[in-house]
Amino acid sequence: MDAKCPRCEKVAILDDEMKSVKCPHCNFESDYENYLEIMKDQAINMTADYIPDRPGF
Repeated sequence: MDAKCPRCEKVAILDDEMKSVKCPHCNFESDYENYLEIMKDQAINMTADYIPDRPGF
């Protein structure tokens, strides 16, 4: 199964047991739970970039 590498943003590989993620391009390696936390943090940071600064709210 494929996953997005949080370091180089290329295709990483999620093993069949869904226990680890490895990127053959930049050698990123993480267990799946930690990978989900990294990706969640990146998604939160992305949404913060798109929230307009609206005074009064």
